Amino acid sequence: MKIYEKIREYSKGKGETMREIAEKYGVTPQAIQMYFSGKNAMPLNFLVWYVEEHPDIDLYALFSKEHTQIVSEPRAEYHKKYRKQHVIDRIINILEEEL
Repeated sequence: MKIYEKIREYSKGKGETMREIAEKYGVTPQAIQMYFSGKNAMPLNFLVWYVEEHPDIDLYALFSKEHTQIVSEPRAEYHKKYRKQHVIDRIINILEEEL
């Protein structure tokens, strides 16, 4: 899958219209249609802008020929470090609720 195809499919999945993208980027909807159809090469500055607008896009997957999905996996949530006693108390609470 080519880069413009991946971006087009991603955009469809997000429910974006070419008019919305064009307005945000500052070009005509026809220009976006030409990028998304592959008739005109997608300018690098458009690609950079689009990725900045959509931080969930994984650049490695975008440029890889093997990947069709370009959304990165959700980042793991990191919680503050708890004291041992807090963890023990939580385990006890869970066990009491379940037993």
